[in-house]
Amino acid sequence: MQVAISASVQGLQRAGERMDRAAATIAAPTPATARGSDPSPAPPTGNEGLTAAQASGEMERAMVDAIVARRTYEANAKALRIADEAQRSLLSRGA
Repeated sequence: MQVAISASVQGLQRAGERMDRAAATIAAPTPATARGSDPSPAPPTGNEGLTAAQASGEMERAMVDAIVARRTYEANAKALRIADEAQRSLLSRGA
């Protein structure tokens, strides 16, 4: 029982760390532009006007990581609740 609880707590911690990394990337993408700035008034094409993080796909990966981290956290929290309920049930039965 303790192994399940310990694994769930570790999973919660790893999910939190993953969320922190993703949030940092989303909140502060690399400010350098992916390509040189174009002084013309025409709208940007291709990767012009995007940050390096946006052009490289780093932003998209960070968004996916944030979603995965949230789901991982939820799954580990549920596993922790189930392990706690099972432990309480066993203790109430005197096992």
